[in-house]
Amino acid sequence: MTDWTPPPPGDTREQLPDEILAAIDSPPYTSTACEAAALCAEAMPGRLDLADELGAAADQLHARCRLNNKFTGRLCVCGCHTAPGPAAAEEINTGE
Repeated sequence: MTDWTPPPPGDTREQLPDEILAAIDSPPYTSTACEAAALCAEAMPGRLDLADELGAAADQLHARCRLNNKFTGRLCVCGCHTAPGPAAAEEINTGE
């Protein structure tokens, strides 16, 4: 066993150096939590018997989003985030 714990969301210790980040073109970032939440939401119409559970799971997953990619620093572009939001996140990520 080790005493290592991962850094908290937003921590930049694992982020690539600025010169590396400038040299790569990283795609828009959607966290795995938000991806899984979207899958739950997509399943709801076909599984009305589980609609409440799927909705609750989606809400919980969105709440667990790490908001930024730990390696690139890009912000999650999922529409569930009210601040800064997907358009602002993309602007921050691309500088446009």
